[in-house]
Amino acid sequence: MEEPAHLSFDEQLDLLISRGIVVKDGSREIAISRLKDIGYYKIKSFSLPLSRVDRDKNRVYENVTFQDILNRFYADKDLRISLLHSIEDIEVSIKTKIAHILGKNGAYYYLKFSNWCNKEEYCKYYLDDKESYFKNKIVGRVKRSDSIEIKEKRNLKDNKYPTIWLLVEILTFGDITELLELMSQKNLKILANYYNCTPDQLKSWLKSLKFIRNNCAHNSTVIDIQIKTKPIILPDWKINLFTNQKNEVTRRLAVTLCIIKEMMISINPDYNFGKIYGAVNLLITNATDREKAANLIGFANEESFYNLFPRKKKKFKKRKKDILHIKS
Repeated sequence: MEEPAHLSFDEQLDLLISRGIVVKDGSREIAISRLKDIGYYKIKSFSLPLSRVDRDKNRVYENVTFQDILNRFYADKDLRISLLHSIEDIEVSIKTKIAHILGKNGAYYYLKFSNWCNKEEYCKYYLDDKESYFKNKIVGRVKRSDSIEIKEKRNLKDNKYPTIWLLVEILTFGDITELLELMSQKNLKILANYYNCTPDQLKSWLKSLKFIRNNCAHNSTVIDIQIKTKPIILPDWKINLFTNQKNEVTRRLAVTLCIIKEMMISINPDYNFGKIYGAVNLLITNATDREKAANLIGFANEESFYNLFPRKKKKFKKRKKDILHIKS
């Protein structure tokens, strides 16, 4: 097998240009600088959705500039940070509500899974196994926790397990989605009512957010992501989402944005989506083909994004010299 040749940064750029990527006049040095800082394959990965494979199985680009690819890279970077922030707010809210629902029946009520789990769907032995596994996990988490509250409590010999209100502080997003799968319908309905949705909708949305969160946390690309588990789509969302010829609704980033927007309405109606808006808006408006840029992240068209996140009207402050003072 022939070993790949080592290419200089100039040669890497020439290779991209030979495949159809346009470097505008005067931008070559900037492009080379970005290749040095970001890396050829990272840049190439963000270019792939803008390319096509021809009959000879060569990857080619049409009307794609190097700046288009950079815009996608930086938009993705900004989005990962913004999405982590909003998903964290949702995670904290869910944990707080679970602690409130189960805590009404006692600080350690949660330790007996038969108290709050779905006994109609799961047999006693299955729940006992889950309970034993969960308790062992908690003990390990408590030992490793840096929480001052938990450190103080674990020195007490009364109970090696934390109260439900402290427990949620050491649970991961993954733990939460697992517990919701076991939770009784009665408890799930109480939880889902906080977010004006059904239990099935809530569970499907949180699974999708967990997937996105993990990608953000591990610096994986989000603007080209495909959600593995199909979330339940609300009718109001569908009009703004891309649908293929088989009438299948997209599982790309746009769905995640719909979920976040829907849940944040219940958590914080005044939540500032400015950074999410800014990153996606930049991605679309700076693209050579704006319609395609919107489609690639799962929106039906460019306007669909602005239906979800309306453009804010700029407020203009009156300057003093523009104000006519009338003397009496």
